Amino acid sequence: MWQCETPWFSSQVEATINRRLLQYWLERVSQMLVIDPDDNPYSFPALEYITKSSALVHIIQSISAQHEQYFPTQAPIIALEERGKALVSFRKELEHVETTPRASLLTAMLLALSHGVDSDMTDFGKEHLFAARILINRMLQDTSALSEPDCLPRLCFGMYLYTDMCSAFLVDPDEQQQLNSLEFAIAVQRMGLWHHPMYGSCTELLFILANVGRYCRQVIHSQRRNPSREAILEQQLYKWSACSAIPALDLLYEALRKHGLIFLYRITGWNASFTNPALKESSLEAVIHHYAIETVQGLLQIPITSNHLNFQSLPLLTAGSELGASEPGLRDQVRQRFRAVYSLNRLPANLHALQLLEELWAAHDSGKSCFWVRYMLQKGWRLLLG
Repeated sequence: MWQCETPWFSSQVEATINRRLLQYWLERVSQMLVIDPDDNPYSFPALEYITKSSALVHIIQSISAQHEQYFPTQAPIIALEERGKALVSFRKELEHVETTPRASLLTAMLLALSHGVDSDMTDFGKEHLFAARILINRMLQDTSALSEPDCLPRLCFGMYLYTDMCSAFLVDPDEQQQLNSLEFAIAVQRMGLWHHPMYGSCTELLFILANVGRYCRQVIHSQRRNPSREAILEQQLYKWSACSAIPALDLLYEALRKHGLIFLYRITGWNASFTNPALKESSLEAVIHHYAIETVQGLLQIPITSNHLNFQSLPLLTAGSELGASEPGLRDQVRQRFRAVYSLNRLPANLHALQLLEELWAAHDSGKSCFWVRYMLQKGWRLLLG
């Protein structure tokens, strides 16, 4: 397939191509962005956009060079050179209106990914995520964008929502960009149950989780709460239900939903306006622990060879951090699962998350407790998980 597709390239883009790194992206690296290797628009279908964007070629080659060496602490020179070229090309492309903005949006998302795997634990590609938001806003001004036969707008919008869900609680409150605009709500509705290759059909859940993360980050920063807002978020999470015919996706969706509930409960504490029926029968602490056990057990049912492992790390960390000293078996399984996720996608954040878990477990066993997000922020880390 590689040999069949390469004649596509125009002479202009051909000059920027490192064939080995591009082939490595198409055949290996792009697989970490999807739940089904056979449905991967980031691989060979992306060649259509690569021919229109030198910046996209360069950032793909940069990530490939890093992935090839398991994202080492000292990034390979070729990876840094390619990222530098991507930034220069990206700036030029954005200055010309004839450039395909959707290819630029994909470039911005991959630039954020390339920063998120750097050794700097405070850099999660924030600037590129902000740039992507600007491009998303421009795209949504075209009300037909998410209904076009070309799936790239939906692909990029969903990719942005997923990354925003994973990073909303990392952004300082004074830099937060709210997603509660009418345009975003309409766009989420238009996405509906469209099966996104990265996460399937849980677009609405990602939108809710991003808002939960954003709100919780504000509470951590200011200690000021909005009980009615908390009740709305809890109700949205509690009522959302999985709707996939794929068992592994149902397990992943349920893990993400319970991750959101644990996240909200841990940061806000008790709220008399919460409507979760489980809270009428048990204490908040008992419900959190029950959800954590169910989440871990559910994620462990997903085969260790499945691409769904790529998207387990965030709920796995949230649930795993709640395991006590009386659950050594589950702790060991969580350790093994994080190592399996790292083996699959090579992202260093998985190893850092495992380090966080070990420190949290040690603190918990000595009588001290702290939710992982607060602990991570206190360490000055900003891990882009998921």
